[in-house]
Amino acid sequence: MAHSAQPAHFTKSASVTDSIAHGLTRALTFLSHNNPRYQQLDRVQSMTDAEISARGTTRAAMVRLVFSDRFYL
Repeated sequence: MAHSAQPAHFTKSASVTDSIAHGLTRALTFLSHNNPRYQQLDRVQSMTDAEISARGTTRAAMVRLVFSDRFYL
């Protein structure tokens, strides 16, 4: 029976798998960043507590409003 002294290298298949995973991650990130709901959420997160209280609401209420048609919060 013959034995191989060289270690097996799987760099080509690993790089293909890595590139597929990286591409999928980039696509999902792109979709989430371009979703209007998450853009609204970014605007809420960028507001200070003073700006939110000047509107007469809370941060939690604003987030609830952004997701009100999707989730029961």
